[in-house]
This record gives sequence, C-alpha cells and structure tokens, in this order.
Amino acid sequence: MIDPTDTFITGEGVEVCILVIPHHWLGGVSLVVRSFQLGVDLLWAAVTDLSYHDQIDLGHVICRWPAATVSHLNELQARLTEELSRQIEWRQTYWGRSATPQHITAVLDHSGKRLKVEVLHTLNLWPFSMRHLVEQTSLDADRPPAFQLPVPIKKLLEQA
Repeated sequence: MIDPTDTFITGEGVEVCILVIPHHWLGGVSLVVRSFQLGVDLLWAAVTDLSYHDQIDLGHVICRWPAATVSHLNELQARLTEELSRQIEWRQTYWGRSATPQHITAVLDHSGKRLKVEVLHTLNLWPFSMRHLVEQTSLDADRPPAFQLPVPIKKLLEQA
C-alpha cells in the first residue's frame, strides 16, 4: 500500500537524487530510486532514519543502469511497475508471551535469492520460546497486512 503523502525525494548534495517509495504499513520497507553521476540504482531498503543515508546504502540493489538515457528511463519505468507488485513476505518474531515483535523482516524473492530487509531487530539473550507470524503483501496491495507498523514519515520528512 502506497500513500502518496509518504513518498518523498531527498538527496546527498547536488550529486545524488533519491526517490523513496515506502509501503505505508511496513515500517519503512521502501522501493528506492537513486540517481547519481555514475548511473541509476533501483533498490529495496528499510528506510527509518535519514540522519545519514547508510540504510539506503545497505539496501539490496535489484537493477543498475550505468547512465540515465531515454532507453534506461523506459527500463526503469517498466521495472518500477514490476517491483510495485513484487510479493513481500512480512515476518514478525515474538519471544515468549510478548505481544510486541522483537524482530521484523521483509523478505523478497529476486533472481533466485531471498533478500532480507531488516526493519527491527532486538537482541535477546534469554532462552524464550519464539513464535513466527508470516504474511504476504506488496506495494500495490489493496489491503494492509494484519500486523501494521506505520512508516515513520514525519521523522523522515524532517530529515529529508
């Protein structure tokens, strides 16, 4: 689910332009277009804090074009359409009887690999039993997942 008010553009100086398209209910799981002098990247990342752009830099690049030409922009448009409907496995891990997940991950299948986008990870050294809940969604899904973690859009827009 994409909320147009959650989509924003940021950058790194004048050299890098970044378009962030977050899923409204997946806590920052985003499709990102990064344009810079050497080319254009399309990637998935968990964008929850823009005080520095490490979260974007650590994202999973799914397509890269060496330079922005008309044909590359047409390819980018086609890939964006494809990625909007890509299935996202939304996993939550709970320890013990806790009602709050301690680990949240979005998993995407891409070219035979399972890409993991970590949204939340809490270290726990206690030997509690674990429960896993898994849902399927996508950026263009009609309905939100049962477990909803709103994107921290106010914080992101202040930092953009």
